Amino acid sequence: MKINRKELVRRLFGFLNFRNMVRVSLWGLIARRNRTFFIFEGREYTYGEVYRQSERYARFFLAERGKLVQAGKLGENERLSLGIYTDNIPEFLFASFGAGLSNSVLFAVNTGFRGETLARVIAQAQVSLFIVNESTVGEIGRIDLAAAGLHRGDILFAGDKALANGFRTLEDAVSSAGAADVRGCLLPVDNFSPVIVIYTSGMTGMPKGVPCTHIKLVGAGFKVRFDTGLRRTDRGYISMPLFHSNAWYIGILPQLVAGGSFVLKRRFSARAFEEDMLEHGVTFLNYVGQPLHYILEALEKKYGGPGQVEQALARDPRNRFRIAYGNGATALDRKKLMKCLNMEHIYEIYGSTEAVITTANKPGDPVESVGRVPASVKILDARGRECPPGIVDGKGQLENYDEAVGEICCAVDTDNLRFEGYYGNAGATNQKFRDGIYHSGDLGHIRVLGKKRYLYFNGRTDDWIRKDGENFSAEDVLRYAQGMPCVDCAIAYGAPCEVADEKVMVTVQLQPGRAFDPDGVFSWLTQQQMGGGMDPKWMPDYIRVVESFPVTETQKIIVRPFKREHFNLEACPGMEIWYRTKGDTTYSRLTPEKYREIKEGFLRNGRSSLLSQG
Repeated sequence: MKINRKELVRRLFGFLNFRNMVRVSLWGLIARRNRTFFIFEGREYTYGEVYRQSERYARFFLAERGKLVQAGKLGENERLSLGIYTDNIPEFLFASFGAGLSNSVLFAVNTGFRGETLARVIAQAQVSLFIVNESTVGEIGRIDLAAAGLHRGDILFAGDKALANGFRTLEDAVSSAGAADVRGCLLPVDNFSPVIVIYTSGMTGMPKGVPCTHIKLVGAGFKVRFDTGLRRTDRGYISMPLFHSNAWYIGILPQLVAGGSFVLKRRFSARAFEEDMLEHGVTFLNYVGQPLHYILEALEKKYGGPGQVEQALARDPRNRFRIAYGNGATALDRKKLMKCLNMEHIYEIYGSTEAVITTANKPGDPVESVGRVPASVKILDARGRECPPGIVDGKGQLENYDEAVGEICCAVDTDNLRFEGYYGNAGATNQKFRDGIYHSGDLGHIRVLGKKRYLYFNGRTDDWIRKDGENFSAEDVLRYAQGMPCVDCAIAYGAPCEVADEKVMVTVQLQPGRAFDPDGVFSWLTQQQMGGGMDPKWMPDYIRVVESFPVTETQKIIVRPFKREHFNLEACPGMEIWYRTKGDTTYSRLTPEKYREIKEGFLRNGRSSLLSQG
């Protein structure tokens, strides 16, 4: 009898008695119980302590599952579903590992989800318990809990009881389980079962849950560990949000399988990085989006320039920083940071939460590529035909952009081990997997050097926007752009960013006889963030005003020309463009002088080609 790859892996792990990869990773692979696992706000947590806390949480989850089964609210073979909606705190880790130990499923909800989006995600996940903390308790109070399938008693507050807003505290709930008899509550563990479900957005407005299985999480940890040569003496720095796959695939799991440690931060702060790096002996950083640029910016502001940064830090005996691993950084920023901090390498990668395609720019690879890819990774045009390799001129510019750039895809077999589909969303899964091909929704091209195929990333499709390391649908932005004062109709899309990823841009047609009101629009959008469910990342960075939109025969607005022109005043001098930067309290008119200043930023970061590509 022929055994497929997935069944072979199942049998192998069964033979080795690896019944639970989380348990093996936390305990079996680590011999020293007293070794530091992570540091949070000055307190050290050992591997042994983390495991004990995780077992406490697991016992509580199993006790809750037993109650639900007894009450007829959960089937005998159903697993407990939990939700967590917090910033980076130790309880997030305990709940995640506790879910793995108890064979529960933890839904990691993006703290940017608000209002209707938040309620829909909770309802779709069908969670029985939902964990919040002081940074999110206000948002959960603004939604209709009943519509989301929750009651007040299902909400658990992680933190000081005085800030719990009347909700039951997580610690009290966990302690109440005590030494409860949970025999019979534990379902057989399958290493292909999800531990954490992480939400990502894409071609539709509804976020999609990506199941991260035991074997997928641990496999990612081993891959990054061996790519980078992480050792027990290495210390990571995790400031990327724990609801994002980057923190797990690249941050936590590699340190865990290596027996290393990490500093856990509630959120990213460029100004705090230097002090933390030197104080804690940080050697490894996972990143997504623009953190490297912000770190460089903070260091250059403090010391006066790259040369001064290098002089101050490159040979500082406290500086042990050697490796960064992530995506969204420019080649220029990577080169500068490596020199300034005397680093070994920065691994710029291409990948997604689905993890069907994963690459990494390793030492010796072309600096602007995201690494080598096998023959299964293909670039397909709109008709599904494979694009030819990219051809570059003497200046390194892509000569055949229109022919070479297409959607990044991958041929997959039926027993794919990495991604088995979106949680409860067969339609979205079928959209990604068509005729044995995984469609990423990203644009790229391949260059062949010798016999090696290197992948180059060229952005997102028209329906996607990526900002600060997160993907979201243009539809998310459009829902609010349509409601802006004076606006008759609008479109939303990603525009080039001088640092990394994209900026959010909308183009609007105003109501007859109305003029654009920068103060009113800014104020209205700010109000939507405060109480209307708008993610701050969806705030438009550029707003273009037009008299009318070109449409197809079916009256669909043609977006592509606007995406191509974006805010390029050199290509279209007469455009009415309004913009905002960080800290602004209104929108300002984009002048030729301001455009030239922005263009200089693109030139400094080696991204000037993006200004003319669309």
